[in-house]
Amino acid sequence: MEILEGNRIECSRCEKVIDLEDAVGLNKRSRAMFKPLCEDCLKHVGCPPGFELERDITYFARD
Repeated sequence: MEILEGNRIECSRCEKVIDLEDAVGLNKRSRAMFKPLCEDCLKHVGCPPGFELERDITYFARD
């Protein structure tokens, strides 16, 4: 996962570049796996078993 210039991120499913404020994250702590998603992709995949949904991932923002 890479934070792009302007605090944007790429959806791990559709590869659309979106603002961090509009992204959500699927987190699987047992494997240190994090998948950023846009809202449209979240509607399609939901939150699979074993993952936690993070609605606010703005803590990744760069100053």
